[in-house]
Amino acid sequence: MKPNAFLFFCIILVLIVYYTIEYVLHKRTISSFTHRIHVNGTRGKSSVTRLIRAGLSSMGIKVFAKTTGTMAREIHPDGTEYSIRRYGKPSILEQIKILKKAKSTGAGIVVIECMALEPRYQWASEALILKSDIGVLTNIREDHLDVMGPSLFDVAKSLASSIPIAGTVFTGKHLFNDLMTYVTKDRNTKYFPWQTEDENTVNQKEMEMFPYWEHKENVSLALKVCIYLGADRKKALEAMWQSKPDPGALTITPIHFYGNHFLFINAMAANDPNSTKFIWNETKTRFQDYKHRIILFHVREDRADRSIQLMKEISNWKDYDSIIFIGTGTNIAVQSLKESTTNDVSIFIWENFSLDEIFESLLSVLPKQSIVFAIGNIVGLGMDLTQYLKNRSEQII
Repeated sequence: MKPNAFLFFCIILVLIVYYTIEYVLHKRTISSFTHRIHVNGTRGKSSVTRLIRAGLSSMGIKVFAKTTGTMAREIHPDGTEYSIRRYGKPSILEQIKILKKAKSTGAGIVVIECMALEPRYQWASEALILKSDIGVLTNIREDHLDVMGPSLFDVAKSLASSIPIAGTVFTGKHLFNDLMTYVTKDRNTKYFPWQTEDENTVNQKEMEMFPYWEHKENVSLALKVCIYLGADRKKALEAMWQSKPDPGALTITPIHFYGNHFLFINAMAANDPNSTKFIWNETKTRFQDYKHRIILFHVREDRADRSIQLMKEISNWKDYDSIIFIGTGTNIAVQSLKESTTNDVSIFIWENFSLDEIFESLLSVLPKQSIVFAIGNIVGLGMDLTQYLKNRSEQII
């Protein structure tokens, strides 16, 4: 055998041995958990992951969770949280390390948020890495159409690729029951679709016990999973009330500053049109005494498609006074708004403004008793602004 050929053979042999060992060790890791829960969907994945972890912890079981959300987090069985450091671009191989970490904490259950977007990676994350026995699909909405689209049905097919084989799957509201029925039947998986009665699983008084603005659908879905796995409803719900929200969760920050008063509503993590519209309508219902409403849109130049999507939605709204654009690439969003709407509203363009400049400018243009409804993108300036205003707030609702 020639030297080069022999060297090539040795390298291949070493790789085969290495990956065989890794495969065996990974199988041992995932088999150490009583349940592996994989949470996917368009919106609410991080919230539902956190709620399920809290609810199942009420059973006295050690539960480890990992969220991707605004900021990737690992949540240990004792409730402590740690940021996940990444060197380079995110990869689904990260989930292998997370599962090893979960095992090292002695966790009996893992709740993992799906971090993949492309259909092939969603499938690989489930079928090759997590191999969950419980799947959760929060909802199916128009987002990341450049990767999972172009149609909403394509998004549904992409998300369905993460449904477990020979397991159980729970879904929130969606329009593709026939598709999910077909996929679950093909995979020999029990299917628990969202039912009309699920709307009333949690009442308004129970929702008001959350120290932050949580969505009833998220709580109902998480509670459904917890009860299925043996949790007591009352104890699970009480544990959920104590759980921490995702850093990008919907929050309401009241600002009082030298006679100025306004509510800053952070809806930037809800970056698809349907979710944004739902929160907007909820805001108007909750805060009817606030007659002045201003939209603050955090634009990211690398998310032009999302900006155009949201502008088309906002063009149908007629109950706000002005719109403020911050961030980068605002010209795309402004142009889209002008092309889509006939509403006569004031437009402010504060591109590349610093946090101090945004705050001071808000104080100068806002009428008293105003709502600032922040939408667009939470990552980067959106999160920084939220924290900046939180530090100047009297309280957080």
